This record gives sequence, C-alpha cells and structure tokens, in this order.
Amino acid sequence: MKPFWEQDYLADTHYAFGNPSEEVVEWAKKLPAGACILDIGCGDGRHAVYLAQLGFEVEAVDISEAGIAKINRYKALHQLHNLQAVVQDITTYEFKNFYDCIISHGLFHFLERQDWQRIIQEMQYYTKVDGINMITVFTDEVAIPEDLAPFVKGICKEGEIKDLYQQWSIAYYRSYQFEDQHEHNIQHCHAANKLVAIKRAL
Repeated sequence: MKPFWEQDYLADTHYAFGNPSEEVVEWAKKLPAGACILDIGCGDGRHAVYLAQLGFEVEAVDISEAGIAKINRYKALHQLHNLQAVVQDITTYEFKNFYDCIISHGLFHFLERQDWQRIIQEMQYYTKVDGINMITVFTDEVAIPEDLAPFVKGICKEGEIKDLYQQWSIAYYRSYQFEDQHEHNIQHCHAANKLVAIKRAL
C-alpha cells in the first residue's frame, strides 16, 4: 500500500501539500545570498523548488522516487542548476556539507524515534554558526488518522522538539492543531509543533 501523496507526486500541476510554509518564505528573506540549504524529506519539492528559484544552493532528499522525479522535471524545464534532488532514505543519509539552513517538514513521524533523534543531532552539527533549522513535526496530542497510521513509526511528544533545541536560539515556536484536505477528498486532523532555531557560537 502506498500513501496518498505518491499519486499527487505524479502530477506536475500542483504540490501535494500546497504552497511553501509561511516560516520558510519569511526566513528565506534572512538568509545570506547564495546560502546552502538542505531539505530532508522534501516530498515533491514545494520548499526546495521555491528556495532554488530565489537563487540559493539547494540539496533535496526524499525516499520517494516519484517526488524526486517531479522535482527534476521542473529543474530541467526551468534550468535550475542550483538545485540537486536525489532519492535517498534519510535514515542512511550521510551528511557531507555544512549548511546555512536545514529544513525538515512533516518527516519525523515516519521514522523510528531513535532515527529521527539521531538525525536531529546531525542536522545540528552540520548547520553553520548563525545558521537555521526549520522543523515541523506532528505530535501525539491528536490521534493519527487511520489512513496514515500504517506509515507512522515514531510520533513526537508535545513540546519535545523545542526541548531538543535548548542550546540554540529559538526564533519561532508554535504548537497548534489543524485540519487539512487533500486530493481525493482525504481529510485529516493533526497536532503539530513548528520550530525555527538559530545556531549560536558556544
């Protein structure tokens, strides 16, 4: 069984999860020109493509072949040579570069807890001083929708993501619940935490 978004990834007419998130749009304005950005769990590219269009050097990683293929179709069509998108299981991904910004949006609940906790440590290490991590996670405040339950492995606890960034400067944090509707009349209710944190020199 494949998750519903795999079908949406085949369509070039829209992004499966809508436009770039507001915090990505806002904080992109604060990044230095030519900033290096890593988007892990990039899906079909709603953040990666947007940031590449702004002129940043963007690396995008996702386990979905359909999602990465969609990004690369757009890359070829618009000659976005500053965008590199690869199929990769993030649990075996090896960080090689240091980044001005690392994004993880709606990924970690699909991973085992020990995996995403380790990945956060790597994200923090491979972020440059004064660089940014932007993370959105689903939390345990609301039950996982039935159609998503088979894919969810390690849901975050409420407030947990903020605790993991205690040594950083937390520029934005929001705990909230929301309802969304996807293609094919799929409706969900989620609880989420959203975080923007800045790495400071020790």
